[in-house]
Amino acid sequence: MSLATPFNILGEPLIELPLVESTNIYAIAQIRDGQAISGSAYFTDFQTKGKGQMGKFWESEIGQNILVSYVLNWETALFTNSFGLSVAVSLGVYDFLREIAGEETSIKWPNDLYWRDRKAVGILIENLLRGTQINWSIIGIGINVNQTQFSAEVPNPVSLKQMTGKTFDRKQLVKQLSEKIQVQLQLYLKGEAEAQLSRYNAHLYKKNRVQKFKSGTRIFEATIIEVNKEGQLILATGMQEAFNFGTLQWMQ
Repeated sequence: MSLATPFNILGEPLIELPLVESTNIYAIAQIRDGQAISGSAYFTDFQTKGKGQMGKFWESEIGQNILVSYVLNWETALFTNSFGLSVAVSLGVYDFLREIAGEETSIKWPNDLYWRDRKAVGILIENLLRGTQINWSIIGIGINVNQTQFSAEVPNPVSLKQMTGKTFDRKQLVKQLSEKIQVQLQLYLKGEAEAQLSRYNAHLYKKNRVQKFKSGTRIFEATIIEVNKEGQLILATGMQEAFNFGTLQWMQ
């Protein structure tokens, strides 16, 4: 019996768009219009309203980077938990980036990819519901590829070209990215979420190191311990505390 998946080959078809508001916005509109094919990818040269986590803007030069959204329909496959999906996607992107950038790659909670202390990849996963059940997932990924100059408002970006000195073919990279994410999605669908979370934590940015944070009006230092299965960041502050995404700000 073959594994039920929401795709045959992830990233196929690849729909190329010269310009959109954002690939996630476009993908959601395609789903609502009944035009989306599960597993497909929407890839653009430029976004006028690129979306990041917590409503932030994603900056990108025209035709220089990867701006792509995958859509997955869960009607024929088991959807276990949304953070497990985030872990699987993060690991796929981690494997893609590590192959290019080497061992100084890490996953910053919840799902940014870092090289050294600089951000190379952002991931934004949005879910659409049918009743109370998640029906579609939209996985938006932005990767800095050939861009070498960034706005001063972007605090710590880095591109593949800056890491390696090489110029990359973006469409070829999207194919490689899709293959890496597909492997991890298939493991997730086979029930390997616990093992994937363990691997995610093994590559967690600043794990076992002291970091300064802000939560509300509280500013404090804590040691990063791990991320639990609910997606909370566990910190040691004299005692262990769990923080949900959106309640914690990283400080310099």
